[in-house]
Amino acid sequence: MNEEKMYEDEISLAELFYIIWKRRVLVIILFITSVLIALVYSLLAPKIYEAKTVILIPQQSGTSSTLSALLQNLPIPIGITSSTPSANMVAILKSRSAAEYVFKKLKLDDYFKAKTYEDALKQLMDSIKVTTNEKENTITITAEAKDPKLAADIANTYVEALSTINASLGVYTAKRTKEFLEKQIERVKKDLDQAENKLKEFQEKNLIFSIDDEAKAIVDALAKLESEKQMTAITLKVSKDNFENLKKELVNQQRIQQKDLLAITSLTATSTVLSDLRNKLISQESELALLSIDYGPEHPKVVSMKYAIEETKKVIREELDRVYKAINNSSLYDLFNLQMSILVNESKLKALSDVIDQYQSKLSKLPELGLTLSKLLRDVKVQETIYTMLLSQYEQAKIDETKEVAVVSVLDPAVPPLKKSKPSTVLNVLIAGVSSVFLGVFLAFFLNFWENFKKEWQRIGG
Repeated sequence: MNEEKMYEDEISLAELFYIIWKRRVLVIILFITSVLIALVYSLLAPKIYEAKTVILIPQQSGTSSTLSALLQNLPIPIGITSSTPSANMVAILKSRSAAEYVFKKLKLDDYFKAKTYEDALKQLMDSIKVTTNEKENTITITAEAKDPKLAADIANTYVEALSTINASLGVYTAKRTKEFLEKQIERVKKDLDQAENKLKEFQEKNLIFSIDDEAKAIVDALAKLESEKQMTAITLKVSKDNFENLKKELVNQQRIQQKDLLAITSLTATSTVLSDLRNKLISQESELALLSIDYGPEHPKVVSMKYAIEETKKVIREELDRVYKAINNSSLYDLFNLQMSILVNESKLKALSDVIDQYQSKLSKLPELGLTLSKLLRDVKVQETIYTMLLSQYEQAKIDETKEVAVVSVLDPAVPPLKKSKPSTVLNVLIAGVSSVFLGVFLAFFLNFWENFKKEWQRIGG
C-alpha cells in the first residue's frame, strides 16, 4: 500500500515538472525580459545618493552635573537642562523649523521642483531619515539627493539647524525663567518687609517679644509648611505656564496637531486611574508633612513614606506614559514631563493646605496677644525662607542664561558618497528574476489547466 502511494506521489511530481517543462520557453522568455527591463531601468533611472552624519547626544560635564544636582534639591526647575534627551533632538530634526533652516541655507528652490513652497518643503522632509542608537548614545541623520555633494550638504546643514534651534530654545527658556524669578523676588521682598514692620510695631506696642516653647514649635511647623506650600504654588505656576506655552509652540511648529492635544486633555481628565492615584498621593503627602514635623527628615517612618510616595509617582508616570504613547508622537516628551510635574505639585499643594489647616486650629487656641505674635513671627519666617530660596535659584538662572549652550558633537560628518544608494542594480535584477520565475510557473499551470478545461468542456458537448 505504501509503495503504491509513493509511486503515485512520484508520478504526480513528474507531471508537475512536465507541465513546467512544456512551458519552459514561456518561463525563460519572461525571465530574460524581466531581467533586461530591470537592468535597463536601473541603468537609466536617476541615481540617488545617500549621505550620513552621526552625532553624539550631549552628556553632562562635571560642572553641569554639579549644577544639576543642586537644581534637583530646589523646588523649581530653572533654566535649560544640562543635557537634551534624544527624543527632543529627534523632534527638532523632524520639525518644520529645521527643514526651513536647511531649505533657506542651501537655497533648494531650484532642486525641489514643486508647485508650492509647502510641497517643496515636504519633499525635503521626506528625503531625511533620523534614527537613534540608545546603546551607543548617537543619532544618525541620513539625507538622500540626486547629487552626492548636495546629499552631504543637507545632512551637515541639518546638524547646524539642530544646534541653532536647540540653543535658541535653551536661552529663551533660561531668560523667561530669570524674568519670572525677578518678579517673584520683588513680590516676596515687599511681603517680607511688611511682615517685619508689622512684627516690630506689634512688639514695641505690646512689649511682647517672645512666645512659649509650645507656641514656638507650632509657629516653626507652620512657617515650614507655609513656605513649602508657597514654593510649591510657584513651581506649579511655572509648570502650568510652560505647559501652555509649549503646547502653542508645538502647534505653531507643526510638531503636534490640535486634535492630539484635545485627546491628551480628554484622556487625562477622564482617567479614573489617575484620579485615584492623585487622591492617594494627596493622602501620602499629608502624612509625610506631619511625620517630618514630628520626627524629622531622617526618621525611618519619614524615609518609608518618601519611598511610598516615589512608588505612587512611578505608577502615575506609567499611567501618563500609557496615555501619551497612545498619541504616538515623540514631540510630546516635554509635555509629558510638565504634566507629570503639574499633577504631582497639585497633589502636594492640596496636602499641605490640609495639614496647615490642622496646625492653624492649634494656633487659634493661644491667648489673643500670643496668637497675634505667633502669626507675625510665622509670616516673617515664611517670607525669609521663600526669599532665600528664590535668591538661590535666581543666581542659578543668571548662570544658565549666560553660559554657553552645549554644542552638538559630530562623530562622523557627512561626506559626498562615491556610490549610489538607489536604484540597486543587483537587487532590482534579483527581484525581477525571482518574480518572473514565479509568474512563469503560475502561467504554465494556468495554461495547462485551461487546456484541460477546454478539452473536458468539448468532451461533454459544451
